[in-house]
Amino acid sequence: MNSQDVSDAAKGEVIRSVTLAGAALNIILAVLKIMIGKLAGSQALVADGVHSFSDLITDAAILLGSKYWTAPADSSHPYGHGKFETLTNVLIGVMLGLVGLGIAWDAIETLSETAPPPPGMMAFYAAIASIVSKELLYRWTLVKARQVQSGALKANAWHHRSDALSSIPVAVAVIANAIFPSLKYLDQIAALLVTGMILKAAYEILWPALQELTDARGSEVVEQHLKRMAEADKEICEIHAIRSRMTGGSILLDFHLLVEPTLSIEAAHTISERFKSQVMTEMDDVIDVVIHIEPFNCEERIENPCTLEEYLKQQNQRRANKP
Repeated sequence: MNSQDVSDAAKGEVIRSVTLAGAALNIILAVLKIMIGKLAGSQALVADGVHSFSDLITDAAILLGSKYWTAPADSSHPYGHGKFETLTNVLIGVMLGLVGLGIAWDAIETLSETAPPPPGMMAFYAAIASIVSKELLYRWTLVKARQVQSGALKANAWHHRSDALSSIPVAVAVIANAIFPSLKYLDQIAALLVTGMILKAAYEILWPALQELTDARGSEVVEQHLKRMAEADKEICEIHAIRSRMTGGSILLDFHLLVEPTLSIEAAHTISERFKSQVMTEMDDVIDVVIHIEPFNCEERIENPCTLEEYLKQQNQRRANKP
């Protein structure tokens, strides 16, 4: 087993252990919020409990999907299995969106009914417990997601944060109903606020995943960093035709690297391999780089054409000016 296999195995173990811990908490919170919501007469808390149950679906998707996307590249998937993680993110986003729409539908339906009595204070305590526990779970999961560079685990962390945020309107509605019992439908309005937060979280998870599946541009920041690195390298004349795309939260890069036309193929290849190693060392998100080597032809430059002798003189001057 090589070092990459060990790294992938360790990453998968972290993802599964964090997800299992989150799933256990989700089960406890979902059952408590739905039971207390029914007893205390809080539709918003019941909706919040359903939201917690939806977390279990995404937890299951991550537990199943992580076995595939942490697998190393092979002959059938030479670029790795990162798109399995992207598909998991799509599933998480879709499930969140469907849950949010379901909660909104229930809340809107009951607005036409006789206003229910204000929910009891048990609903408030349950909402506060959910806010605190899910916020702590969010922070812990996010730290682990950054450690193993997992987009799906990060998406699940934000799913936990959305659950914590969705409990805030519930708590506010219970207190407001206790202070102002004449105000009607506060609980339903809180449920609609919960829906808005859930749908926002769904969009923030789903849209980047869809961009990744359609091979949208990976990262402009990474491309700009790449250009600065090339400009600081005395043996590189220029880079252009830079392309980047995402796969499983990581970045694939390819570009044209221009070197002096008088160099041998071996020398040009050595420069490109050295620069590739530097790029992958300095950019943690980049998992592969494809470089196309070209001779730098000054005569093809429309803005400032020159002869080969003038070009070589310019390059010597450029090297002298570089630190």
